[in-house]
Amino acid sequence: MISINLGLFALSISPILILISVFIGLVVLLIVVIRNKGSVLKALLCGVLTTICIYTIFSLVIVLARSHTVLPDSNFLQLDGKEVKITDISQQQPTVINLWTSSCQPCRRLMPVLAQAEQRYSDVTFISLNQRESSESVQQFLQREGLNLKHVLLDSKAEIATNMGIFSLPVTLFFDANGKLLQSHSGGLSAASLQQSIEQYF
Repeated sequence: MISINLGLFALSISPILILISVFIGLVVLLIVVIRNKGSVLKALLCGVLTTICIYTIFSLVIVLARSHTVLPDSNFLQLDGKEVKITDISQQQPTVINLWTSSCQPCRRLMPVLAQAEQRYSDVTFISLNQRESSESVQQFLQREGLNLKHVLLDSKAEIATNMGIFSLPVTLFFDANGKLLQSHSGGLSAASLQQSIEQYF
């Protein structure tokens, strides 16, 4: 059973928390307008302050959670069927973990970018963690696309994505050499964006 801590979950839902903050602020603004019969300035001030306060609280929770998030010490299958721990692969190096599927168009666009980065940054460990697909399907995809990735693992039950509350892929996680999560990115990455993140965090 994979144990994912609160930090990863909090990071994955942070955009949702921003929307919730704005929504609550708008509700407060509307209530104040109705009660004060047109006092728009007072209502606007209350709405803005409420939004700022709620967003600040959420941000502090996320920052605190991030400081306690570490590299998952879990077993995953390699393409040859053997089990391996992510921590054994990382070998106390900075690590980039990408959650993906071959049926996801942004994932497919990101894979060559990761393959190129893996060749360029020998001091960074790159792990491609496939979600819910068989070894045969993954191998066929890699061969068809001509991708040569060093570490491709299978998360057959998508337990990490489920426990993180992730509903869309790809998701790229950046961990430092001590296994601490530095950044979580949802969606595609260009070669320039990935390079910037690697050089910024590592």
